[in-house]
Amino acid sequence: MSSEQVYQKIRQEKIIVIVRGVKKNHIIDIAEALLAGGIKMLEVTCNTEGVFEMIELLVEKIGAQMLIGAGTVITTDLCKKALKAGAKFIIAPDVNTDVIDYCVKKDVAVLPGAATATEILTAKRNGAKMVKLFPASAIGLDYIKALRGPIDDVDFVAVGGVRPETIKDFFSAGCIAIAAGDSVIRKDLVQKRDWPAITDVARQYVRNLPQRKQPRHKCRG
Repeated sequence: MSSEQVYQKIRQEKIIVIVRGVKKNHIIDIAEALLAGGIKMLEVTCNTEGVFEMIELLVEKIGAQMLIGAGTVITTDLCKKALKAGAKFIIAPDVNTDVIDYCVKKDVAVLPGAATATEILTAKRNGAKMVKLFPASAIGLDYIKALRGPIDDVDFVAVGGVRPETIKDFFSAGCIAIAAGDSVIRKDLVQKRDWPAITDVARQYVRNLPQRKQPRHKCRG
């Protein structure tokens, strides 16, 4: 899958769920619970124990239905390991030009984390087409709107503190997608293995997204 295909998938699905600090034996249950709730993009962070084994397992078991990526990718070494494990996109908390350059050369979608005009434009000049605005809730909607004025050729994905009731506000401010982590993959629900409850939370997020385009199915004659 090319980087542009992944970027288009993000624009279409409008939500990525971040999985951090969970156990390997829970990862497939979590992914299936998210899928049941309408989530089709998932990232496992690189500061999660066993992250690369989890990515491999997810790609093998559920990769046909869900696009799997790696998050908190702060070095090219982590980037290489994530891609080798099967990650289809890379997300970082910062603008590491080495990571961006590596992904661009490999035609891999990369979303560096940025919070200022300088960071966003540095990412863009190094080939990033999409940035993770982080921490989105702390930055604030007015700030995002102000950034969108002069920077209209980079896609913004809001990450950090996005709740179902604020999703529409972030899209109105100029974001094309959002990502959510602990508010969806709640630790108490994971500990209780309450997968239906995680599905319900996922549905709350999906219900508040701007209407997603449905894929067109060709008729077979």
